[in-house]
Amino acid sequence: MRSPICLSLVILLVSACGGEVAEPVERVRAVKTILVAERASGQMRKFPGAVEPVDNSSLSFEVSGLVQEVRADVGDRFEEGQVLAVVDKKPFELNVESARAALSRAEAQFAEKETAYDRERRIQVQDAGATTQRAVDQARAAYESLRENVNFSRAKLDLARRDLGNTELRAPFEGVVSARYVEDFEEVTRGMPVFDVFIEGAMQATVAIPETMIGEVYIGLRGEVRLPNRVYQAVVSEVGSAATAANAFPVKATIIDADEEVRPGMTAELSLLFALEEEGESGYLVPIQALAPGQTRDDRHVFVYDSETSTVRKTAVQSSGLVGNQAIITTGIGPGDVIVVAGVPFLRDGQPVMLLNPSHGG
Repeated sequence: MRSPICLSLVILLVSACGGEVAEPVERVRAVKTILVAERASGQMRKFPGAVEPVDNSSLSFEVSGLVQEVRADVGDRFEEGQVLAVVDKKPFELNVESARAALSRAEAQFAEKETAYDRERRIQVQDAGATTQRAVDQARAAYESLRENVNFSRAKLDLARRDLGNTELRAPFEGVVSARYVEDFEEVTRGMPVFDVFIEGAMQATVAIPETMIGEVYIGLRGEVRLPNRVYQAVVSEVGSAATAANAFPVKATIIDADEEVRPGMTAELSLLFALEEEGESGYLVPIQALAPGQTRDDRHVFVYDSETSTVRKTAVQSSGLVGNQAIITTGIGPGDVIVVAGVPFLRDGQPVMLLNPSHGG
């Protein structure tokens, strides 16, 4: 005889097998979109150049002498105040001793003349006939001359001490060595470059722009800098006021999203959009936030709305630059396309969506 519990289990299993299992309902995400229409007219021009630090400096000794030790090399990072190189201290230590001895002699002579001057003044006050005004004046002149000599000797000692301190070349800020020009036991002169250094992180592209186009360039103009490894956003930060070689003006563009892969000396290509009359490369303007990341850092794609299926289609695009906060898309989209401009990171290819602005879904 079967137990009631077994019969109940059998009934439940049969009921479960005979019934239909409800599939989970996928949530339809509401998205904000724009209609592709605004065309970026003008000419996209590219200018070759190189990467350099925004903050860089050439370090040199303030004294001449024989380099005793170089403590940094190209690529080394250093802290503010760190000693990077040292000049032989011995000659400067001797100069300090000599200046100190000269000061001691001057102070002794000054004390002697000061005593003589005080004596002449007391005699003149106590007994005017015991001395003459000329003797008092001569004692005062000798006293004042020796006082100036003391001041001069003290200044020479201060300079000798300063020169001794300058035998150590210290870093003025935290940074990285980009070039080294001297070796151990090499003679250097005051002001001769020893290192080129820069502050790590802030980088810029330097290019030359022809005089026929420099009028279209202004500080704040956005663009892109293409390096061998990837493309970075940039903004023009400096426009030269005088032409250099070949009637070209120097222009610098700060790389906004520079990382550790951006290094001084790299070849760079700065792309800028000019509103010129002649035809050139152009595209459609879309907000930067509409671009979604791809498999690699240079991949770009957008989500295009399909009105027939009410889903979004992941579409690869190519960008040729920036105009303000909008990207110039040259391939992948066209007039009439509806693309998502908010919540892009949370979408996937073929996902059902609902338009917050249905007029774009035509």
